[in-house]
Amino acid sequence: MIIRGTSKILKTSGIKPVKNTDEITSELPGEWYAGLVSTGKQGKLAIHFLHHPTMLSVLVNGKSLNKALPIFKERAVNLIKRLGYGKLLFQYQLQTEPQIFATNSRSMLAHMNQLRYNIEYHLVMAETIEDTNWDYIEEIHYDYIFSRNKKYTRPKDILDKLMIDK
Repeated sequence: MIIRGTSKILKTSGIKPVKNTDEITSELPGEWYAGLVSTGKQGKLAIHFLHHPTMLSVLVNGKSLNKALPIFKERAVNLIKRLGYGKLLFQYQLQTEPQIFATNSRSMLAHMNQLRYNIEYHLVMAETIEDTNWDYIEEIHYDYIFSRNKKYTRPKDILDKLMIDK
């Protein structure tokens, strides 16, 4: 499993950025981009993981990538099963050891920034961090419309196509 962290999350987690310019060649397993988002609560941050190329979003409470990885794997598995794509679960290679690199795609960073505002809005709406409905926020972004290669698509459409091709 490849995780590409923004410079901010790598610095916060105490991880030295390592460049890896390899491009992904298949739809799965792909790679996860990770970035910090504000929860609107003082001193509380969350990590947004965005899967490239399926554009699936997973949220984890916390600011350290090292501490969040075990929780991320569990949340990703639960999300994939909850959405009805359990057959694709093994292909995500969530059981493999994570390799952490610096980001290499400005378009993915642009998608993350676009999503960040929406995610932060939903996080701020919860009175406390414990009241946050993380599953609901992830499911909203499952139906989010992205512009990719001059076409509009949703994570739902991408995953449905992968299920048909399987």
